[in-house]
Amino acid sequence: MPSVSATSKNYSPSRGRPLRIGFLDLIDAAPLIVAHDRDFFDDEGLTVSLERQLGWGSIRDRLTFGQLDAAHALLGMPLFSHLSRDRFLEPLVAVMNLGAGGNAITLSKRLIDAGVRSATTLADYVRAAPAGADKLILSHVFGCSMHHYLLRDWLAAGGIDPDRDVSLRIFPPGQLARHLERGYVDGYCVGEPWNTIAERAGAGRIVALTSDIVPAHPEKVLAVTRKWARTHESVLVPMIRAMLRGCAVCEDAASAEYLADLLGRPEYVNTDADAIRQSLRLDVTAHRAGRAADWQARCFAPAATFPSKTHAAWMASQMIRWGQLPDMTTTLAIANHCADSTAYRAAAASLGISCPTSDFPPMALRNGVFDPAAGAGSAASTSATVPA
Repeated sequence: MPSVSATSKNYSPSRGRPLRIGFLDLIDAAPLIVAHDRDFFDDEGLTVSLERQLGWGSIRDRLTFGQLDAAHALLGMPLFSHLSRDRFLEPLVAVMNLGAGGNAITLSKRLIDAGVRSATTLADYVRAAPAGADKLILSHVFGCSMHHYLLRDWLAAGGIDPDRDVSLRIFPPGQLARHLERGYVDGYCVGEPWNTIAERAGAGRIVALTSDIVPAHPEKVLAVTRKWARTHESVLVPMIRAMLRGCAVCEDAASAEYLADLLGRPEYVNTDADAIRQSLRLDVTAHRAGRAADWQARCFAPAATFPSKTHAAWMASQMIRWGQLPDMTTTLAIANHCADSTAYRAAAASLGISCPTSDFPPMALRNGVFDPAAGAGSAASTSATVPA
């Protein structure tokens, strides 16, 4: 490991307390949990307290009011903060990504028993409903989440208008498996392990993996407020370096048993380690059928951790697609405020990790790429049937 600079050694954001990093009970929080458990933060001279939050609203509010210094956050949180959406009162910035993929779409046992296995058969079910029947309730975790826009894209690919044909609702990730079992929702898009847990309980079945909707799609980021980033520049590089080391452990297949035991602990995801183990094996289970040899449901590799501004531009393009932003919105200008690669590039260089030359590298879609910097690509990922 490169030596830790004197300015960051034994650093605390304020006198007498550790660096406070928030997270939710999801597998994609693994890099920061591993960095803490393996003492990678300590190696960098940082005293860190990990603090599990109740939901994404708590992450938003506690970052805004300085009760957290950094957080495992939704990709769209910096974007929505700069658009002043969803009660974001302070601009946020992504300083690294925490990986790619890792979500799934799960439908209730009632729908599975009725023969629904895909967005297309779900559309048939919706069209066959009697006049006046209640709309199906499908959930995601927050307005600015990838889950929201991936769910919309999956529904649209099957011929369902997500704003007219179904009702979209928001719930914290950890509540969704119980809500599905109790019949409060008919399906959802959420990160693991909450899809696997619903399957294990017999409450529903996974019908799509989100890496089929947008390949290796961005998911969570490490976010801080712009104000905090300006006044704590000395801590960003060592914090990111510790997290990159955590990502390397998470990506190593030999770490699967360690991750299952670690993440299952009460202070982290707080669930059966076997459910975590099964979640980590989505790449090699029945969900693997029909996919390319190098396909992954989830990735923590360094290539998936660069804080790309293209990701924010893509989400802004989805907002345009669904009428949530005006057609003439300049997505490039907005996205430019949502991520900052400066500290990441320094941390990556110290670890021998290469970075894209541009802050707007192309983003793969099912067919082609989204490349806002080149003025090319699609404002909406191209619709196609995805494996169920």
